[in-house]
Order: sequence, then structure tokens, then C-alpha cells
Amino acid sequence: IVVLGCVVWAHHMFTVGMDINTTVFFSSTTVIIGVPTGIKVFSWTYMLLNGNVIYKSPVVLWIVGFIVLFVIGGVTGIVLSSSALDSLLHDTWFVVAHFHYVFSMGSYVSVIIFFVWWWPAISGFNLNDSLLRIHWLFSMVGFNACFFPMHYFGLVGLPRRVCIYDSSYYWLSSIVSVGSLLSIISGVTFFLILIESILSNRVWVGNWIMPNSQISEMNLPLT
Repeated sequence: IVVLGCVVWAHHMFTVGMDINTTVFFSSTTVIIGVPTGIKVFSWTYMLLNGNVIYKSPVVLWIVGFIVLFVIGGVTGIVLSSSALDSLLHDTWFVVAHFHYVFSMGSYVSVIIFFVWWWPAISGFNLNDSLLRIHWLFSMVGFNACFFPMHYFGLVGLPRRVCIYDSSYYWLSSIVSVGSLLSIISGVTFFLILIESILSNRVWVGNWIMPNSQISEMNLPLT
């Protein structure tokens, strides 16, 4: 993936007038990189289905959420790997939806997982798992309500930069706005959950084993 990732950069430039051979090369490498990426997703899924996993754990919920978001973003990426389709969808909301599903949501989820996993060790307090599950649900609903309809906008040719919508798009753009608001609220709510863990004084009792001044094992709460 790292090697192929270094030779797919021109798939962002299909519309600049590259010759056919260059276009075919970068389109092909973009499709090929989907193969190891798909194997990676199947490996994650196999681990979740066959491992000793606590599915109600907030960390696991976020991992499942990430896989779902990543798959949606990856599938739309394969669509955009076609130079012909990319010429039609370039500079539309379809590209915006693809980008946010892969990069923005992936980054956000990784930050949330980091804090859910490490917060007890950093602060010494346990998070409220019930609140974390509610936060996860609202976040996933907000993310998908905000970005998934953008695929339709892109397919009908709505440009990325537009100040006035056609009246036929009002109802769907309203869903996007509500999803965006839910996403913002869920982000603020997570900080409140962190503060609540301190105010509630739920002290975390962890098991630290540190031979040679290094952490070799750490039992963190998953439920």
C-alpha cells in the first residue's frame, strides 16, 4: 500500500489534459491499490468476528464504525479511479463526500478511540460507557446524514462551490445540515463526557507492570 500510494498521485489530475497512457497508468494503479486495502478490511472484519471481542465496548463500536465509514469512502474512491467517471464527477459534491468519509471521519474516529482507550490512564478516571455509546450513535447518525446525501448531489452534477440551491434539493440539503449539526453537537458532547468522568470521581484502578522502567502490560477498561 505504501509503495502504490506513492504512484497514484495523478488520479487527482485526470482533468488537466494528461495523455491517454499516463491516464491509464494512474487509473490502473488506483484500482490496484484497492486490492491490498480490501484485504486489510477483511482482516479487520475477521478479527472482530473471530476474536475475543466485547461488542458493547465503546472502543469496539468505534472500530466497527470506522470500518463502515472507510468502506463507503473506499468504494467511492474506486468509482473516482475511473478517469471517465472522474471527469464527470470532478469538482462536484461526490468528491467532497468521498474525501470526508476516508480522511476526515478516519481522523476523527482515531482521535476518539485514543481518548476512550487512554483517558483512564491519563486522567485516572473512568469514562461513562453508557454516555460513550450514546455519543457513538449520535456521531454515526450525524456523519452519515451529513455526508452520504452528498453522493447524490454529486451524481446529479451539483458543483462543490454553490451559494444557491435548486428548490428540488432543499429537503436533502436540510438533512445534510441536520447531520452537520448533530456531528458538531456530538463533538462537543465528547468533551463534556471527559469532564463528567472527573466530576463523578470514578477512579480508575489499573494494573501496571513496568520492568526495566518500561510499560510491558496495561489492563485498560473495555466495558
